[in-house]
Amino acid sequence: MGICASTKQIQVPAHEHAPETEYKPFVFDTTILPEKQPEVISNKTHTVADRIVPQHTIVNQAKTEYDLALEEMHNKSLAVFEDSKFPPVRSSLSSDPNFKKGKDIAWKRPEQFLQSGQIKLFDSIDPMDIKQGELGDCYFLSSLSALAEIPQQIQKLFRNQEYQQSGLYGIYMCKNGVLQEIVVDDHIPCNLQGGPIFSKANGNELWVLLLEKAYAKLFGSYHKIESGLASCALKDLTGAPSEYFIRKGETLKDADLCWEFMEKNDKQKYILTASSETNEQGVELDNGGGIVSQHCYAILDVQRVTGSDGQPDRIIKIRNPWGRKEWTKDWSDNSAKWTPELRQRLQVQQKDDGIFWMSVKDFITEFSQVCVCKFKPDYFYTATTLQVNAQDTITTKVILMKVYQKSHAFISLTQSDKRFFQKGHQYSLARLIIGELDKNTKEVLHYSGCAFDNERDIVVEKLFEPGYYALYIEVDWAQNYDRYLAISCYGSNSVQFSELQFQSGQEKLAISTIFDGFLRAHERDTDEEKVKDIEPGIRRISGVVGGYLYYWYQNQTTKKTLQELLHLDKIQNLEICPPYTNPADVQIQCKPLSTVMVKYRVTKQGGGSYGYALKCQTQVVEAKSEQDIIQQALHKPDQKVQRAIQGQNIQVFFYLVKFPAGVAFFYENKESKTYQETITFEVTNLKGVGIDISRDVVVEITPGQSKLIQLQSIDPSKGYSYKQSIMFKLI
Repeated sequence: MGICASTKQIQVPAHEHAPETEYKPFVFDTTILPEKQPEVISNKTHTVADRIVPQHTIVNQAKTEYDLALEEMHNKSLAVFEDSKFPPVRSSLSSDPNFKKGKDIAWKRPEQFLQSGQIKLFDSIDPMDIKQGELGDCYFLSSLSALAEIPQQIQKLFRNQEYQQSGLYGIYMCKNGVLQEIVVDDHIPCNLQGGPIFSKANGNELWVLLLEKAYAKLFGSYHKIESGLASCALKDLTGAPSEYFIRKGETLKDADLCWEFMEKNDKQKYILTASSETNEQGVELDNGGGIVSQHCYAILDVQRVTGSDGQPDRIIKIRNPWGRKEWTKDWSDNSAKWTPELRQRLQVQQKDDGIFWMSVKDFITEFSQVCVCKFKPDYFYTATTLQVNAQDTITTKVILMKVYQKSHAFISLTQSDKRFFQKGHQYSLARLIIGELDKNTKEVLHYSGCAFDNERDIVVEKLFEPGYYALYIEVDWAQNYDRYLAISCYGSNSVQFSELQFQSGQEKLAISTIFDGFLRAHERDTDEEKVKDIEPGIRRISGVVGGYLYYWYQNQTTKKTLQELLHLDKIQNLEICPPYTNPADVQIQCKPLSTVMVKYRVTKQGGGSYGYALKCQTQVVEAKSEQDIIQQALHKPDQKVQRAIQGQNIQVFFYLVKFPAGVAFFYENKESKTYQETITFEVTNLKGVGIDISRDVVVEITPGQSKLIQLQSIDPSKGYSYKQSIMFKLI
């Protein structure tokens, strides 16, 4: 009998595999919202107030600002209201001492510049009532002009729809996404010896002047409302969101796309405006054809017609808020393109009143963008402000929304308007992702839409079925002095919102889990993602949603493990999400019947733009059966050793086979005696398969037989090592 002892240490280095975590969906508590739909009493006041849906968390105020103004007048025995919050003084014109348009003026009440006894709030509401004055607010007045095509909607903006001798008016507008009443008096800035210096009334009407004043009060001064976007003004006037067509070129194809956009939205009776091309001087100038550069116009109509030359054309009716200055070429008031019948049908008048027609072929060269406001007079408005930590650099919120009846709706996330701040204020990069909850499990099941931009309002439009919806909100703040956010719904039926509150220390994990649910829903419900089938049952899904890129690995096999190195090069404005730290290289290991998710986030530095180049190194490792291992040991072993006792070889052979997830030892005994080996293991990250390696392992192999021993990684994402001390003999 011979005995031999040996000691050997083997170490396999660790790979930086992505850690695998089991996904457990977040279950929402839907009891935080009222089960029954709150009552909304329509046609109570015949104003916009009838369409405002109160939130269940807001206690009704005993007195409104309008009530307080009436009370103040009563207590002070005042016959005429003077607004102390927006008084008829210099500061209401501008806080800038160099504001030239505020010099040599007098604040006058209507009877001082209109015909006494004939003053009206409204006469016949018409776009022609609006004439721009010295103030550069054409975007607001053009929006008002387009809205005036629906006269009853102008009326509904006012609490009282008649001239008030008291000078007290309540006007409904959106302030930072919340529809509310603005109280104003009727003191109007005028020339010392004449009428209003800003917007002008047509005849003895006041509605245009008062709406302009209310908008000025909303932002702090008349100066504050100079220059702007029609989309913002229309949202503030109606609560309805807007969408832009932005011209890319001046070709016939661009004209066709622009026409399709206008015609489609005109058929919906939506509100349309257009912005003319800019110029190098950066001021409003006539370009030679009557169109003023850097100016906002109202679009009043679109028509397909045949001209006097027998050629079909597509023409657009447009209004300049100045009430003068028109297009002078084809289809202008004096154009030979008009037939008598067409001129009569479209009521074309040959006078400089600011209204004109032009062909879409000319329109596309003169106007750079068209704005559509998706206003519906019977839609409801619901809004709530969010609780945001003033110290946040990135704010993440989850809102639960209940839809009580099927509703076409626009869900908006709104930041504070830049007019409230110094020049140079930038809107922050914001994300809004919406998912529908499963009716039974109350987890995010379906993807409903997303918005991602650095604009004041970002919007998701959808036809919502009744049920509960989760809203994921994320804002990457571009400044450190304002943290205001509001969420709102403009829709055919009312909804309710509730902001989720998390237990201390659990918010980060809970929101991360909720967000992963949104990504999984996005993959299930859209065709936007790309699927790479690596092998049957193994695939990589990549997608983009709400400013996030994701790679979702799914392994439905029972024996194969996917190993892939994600290598990103030329990375621009992207960061990898925890638990990973290296955006350039991520080693993926997706075991059988498991998934792995890798996420990248678009940072604020590029304003939403990003870039990268992707390369993948992929391999699939299959778990082998004992027979497969034995065959590899016999034909392609990593090591083969013939045992020797006292320097003499014996007919016992040892084979070593290494795997990414472990190691195997195979023995063959071709001796006439039984072979016995005692092994003492010292291991890291290994366990025995069917054997206990924490104690000595005794192997006995009878003559002509073989034996297989396997050690398997406990955590495949880490490396392993082993050291073995052996003693063997023939018995």
